[in-house]
Amino acid sequence: MKYEIFVLASRTIPRVIVEAPAFWLWPTALSLDAPVVAILWQSLLARSVAVTLNQFEPVALGLAVWLIYIVDHLIDTAKPATGEWEPPRKLFYRSHWGAGLGLALAIAVALTACGIRLLWPSTLRGGLELSLGVAGYFSLIHLAPGRWRILWPREAAVATLFTLGTFGAVWLGNGRDLAPLLLPALIFTLLCWTNCSLIEIWEWEAGGSAERDSPNRAARWVVKQIGTVAGAVMVLAFLQPSLFATAGVISAAGLWVLALNRRAIPIRLVSPLADLALYSPVLLWALRTII
Repeated sequence: MKYEIFVLASRTIPRVIVEAPAFWLWPTALSLDAPVVAILWQSLLARSVAVTLNQFEPVALGLAVWLIYIVDHLIDTAKPATGEWEPPRKLFYRSHWGAGLGLALAIAVALTACGIRLLWPSTLRGGLELSLGVAGYFSLIHLAPGRWRILWPREAAVATLFTLGTFGAVWLGNGRDLAPLLLPALIFTLLCWTNCSLIEIWEWEAGGSAERDSPNRAARWVVKQIGTVAGAVMVLAFLQPSLFATAGVISAAGLWVLALNRRAIPIRLVSPLADLALYSPVLLWALRTII
C-alpha cells in the first residue's frame, strides 16, 4: 500500500510518494536504532572492563540518545526538503512533526526525572557537560552556512559525541582510568563514523540534493576506503582481545559486506541495515547463551 506525503515547505517539490514503512522499519522511523546501539555497546563495554553500572544508567543513556536524534530530525524537517527522495525517518517526522515534538517533550521530562532522582551525581554532571558539546554540534550543523557542510567532518563529530556518551558512565565507574578504554573507544568511533558516512552519502546520492549539501570529504574517504577501516578495526581488536573487540570485528565486517553489496540493496533499507550491523553485541550474547 502506498501513501502520499505532501512536502508543504517546498514548492519546487510538490509531493513525495513513498511506500508505507513495513513494521520492521518503524524502529528506524522512530529513531530507536541509535539508543538501542548505545545501550548494547555500553553494557558490553562495562562487562569487558568489569565495571558495575548504576542500573538506571543504560535507561538514561537510551533516553538521552533518543531525545537528541528526535530533536535533530525535528529541526531537519522544519526546513524545506532538499531532494526528490527522503528516508522513512525524515518522512515520518515531516508528516508527524507535532507528534514528534510531543514525544521529544515527554522523553525530556522522563530523562530529567531519571537524571535527578536515579543517577549518581558524577554521571549526571558528566551528562550535563557533554550536553554542551551536543548543543555546539546542533549550532554548527543547523545554523552555520550550508557551504560549511563540505568543509567539516560532521559524521566524525557525531561518532565522537556518540562514543563519549556511550563510554562516559563506564569511564566514571572505572575510577576515571582511561587506559583500558582507549582502544575500545577508537574501535567504536571508527564503527560509528563508518555507519554515519555510509548512510549520509548513499542517502544523499539517492535524494538528488544540491551540490552545496554534499557530504564532506572525510565521509567520502571512509566510504571509499571501508575495507581499510574494517582492517584497522581488526588490527585494534588483535591488540586488545575482548568481547568488545570481537563485537567490533563483527560489526566492521557487516558494514564492509553492506558496502560491497550496496547496489543490490534498496535505498530505504540502507539505514536500517547499517544500524543492524552495529547490533553485534546481541549476536555475541546469543552465542554465549547457546554455547
